[in-house]
Amino acid sequence: MSNSLGMLILRLPGLLLAISVHEYAHARMAYRLGDDTAALSGRMTLEPWAHFDIVGALMLLLVGFGWARPVPVSPFRLENPRKDMAKIAFAGPLANLITAFVLEVASIMLFTFYRFSGGWVYVPMVLQMAARINAGLAIFNLIPVPPLDGSRILEQYIPYRYQHVWDEVQRYGFIILIALLMLGVVSRIMGPFVTGFMSFAQRVGLRLSLLFRRL
Repeated sequence: MSNSLGMLILRLPGLLLAISVHEYAHARMAYRLGDDTAALSGRMTLEPWAHFDIVGALMLLLVGFGWARPVPVSPFRLENPRKDMAKIAFAGPLANLITAFVLEVASIMLFTFYRFSGGWVYVPMVLQMAARINAGLAIFNLIPVPPLDGSRILEQYIPYRYQHVWDEVQRYGFIILIALLMLGVVSRIMGPFVTGFMSFAQRVGLRLSLLFRRL
């Protein structure tokens, strides 16, 4: 029990960072494209509690994928709502993938060049956990099922003549998502992508470590 609690505590910084980066990226991209709704709502911030959703946070903490409180966006304030909404949607997962990559490389570099002692021995582990949580949040949100970000990206490519069909899918999107979660489909989809991305980041980190050791 104590080990499980300790692991949850070590995962907490990664959770807070992941939701903050994700939602801030949405808000920043919306602001850049002309919609300041999120900024006026106090959501264009890296403060995690501004984006906190208790159920989504617990999912992310316990099983590696989840969600935060959605950033408000007004499509009517965007120059090209269909295309711009896809850009806003993609900004969140992209920010998480960049964060995951940087954290994973940093953890390997630190582990290679420093010998931590005392409570500091957990630093590389916290960074690696944070990297995996960020990667998990990104890949989960790229699944093209409403209300996830991937559905907004997919919507851009749906012909207008099939928009009514997509509208029906959106109505039942959350139910579909829950069913996919319960059936384990989401885990099977995410697993190879998260593992592949983290393996790539690890290889880069190892090569950079070898490069710097030769200098």
